[in-house]
Amino acid sequence: MPFPLSATIITLNEEDNLERTLAALGFINDIVIVDSGSTDRTLRIAEQYKTRVFHREFDNYASQKNFALEQTKNDWVLALDADEVVSPALRLEIESLFQNPNKIPPNEGYLIPRLTWYLGKWIKFGGFYPNYQTRLFPKSKGKFSGGLVHERVVLPTPPKKLMHPLYHFSYQNISDHLSFIDRYSSLFAEEEFRKGKKSSIGWAFAKGCFKAFYMYFVRLGALDGKQGFVLATLGFYYNFLKYLKLFEKHQKLSVSPFLVMVDPIHNIESDKTTQKNRDKIHIR
Repeated sequence: MPFPLSATIITLNEEDNLERTLAALGFINDIVIVDSGSTDRTLRIAEQYKTRVFHREFDNYASQKNFALEQTKNDWVLALDADEVVSPALRLEIESLFQNPNKIPPNEGYLIPRLTWYLGKWIKFGGFYPNYQTRLFPKSKGKFSGGLVHERVVLPTPPKKLMHPLYHFSYQNISDHLSFIDRYSSLFAEEEFRKGKKSSIGWAFAKGCFKAFYMYFVRLGALDGKQGFVLATLGFYYNFLKYLKLFEKHQKLSVSPFLVMVDPIHNIESDKTTQKNRDKIHIR
């Protein structure tokens, strides 16, 4: 029996994730998808399920998710990312909150743990679990807040923790992980730059080293084996890149793609030849 609960998902080219996510939402009678211009099979997959699809140009994660909240039919919302899947145990836990349709859940919001799948293994250390996220709440009480990255739900009272996890399929492979790092480090640098924050190469290196040490030793990422080592290494790279890009923004070191394609020595000689020809023409 469906419950008085809506689900929201924002998408952009999520064909690798969306079907798995939607297949686990059979207990929800209202699923809202806000798409920002997918060119793959995302929309065709959405049509195969009982979803309502809205199109909106992306500006930032918080406003995109708040727009999705506004389209839901029910007050209570399960706000998911396209790579998050409701586990069978979590489904039962959520259903228990809505057993009596005339009685709302006893809290104004719920934190749900996330269990991440990475390189063929569930990651339980390194800061990746439980990694609680506010995902279940009434839209009349909660809204997303944040800048370009790191949006979060703001509620009037502290949310209560649920026990069972969302399955989190965050990266398809290493290349996907590296793409994420490049994209989010750029967003981070832009957001910090707007705040007037500064960085240096030394600070970027120190931040990267601290993150790797924290993940691998303090948060026991070593216990996740090879995967834990890879995650700590890429944790270094991600944090190093975030602050390096912030440094780059202040130093204005970015080079035009056009200039990179031109041989600087040949270009200088060409400029000299051009100038000589101009001089000859001028003399005549």
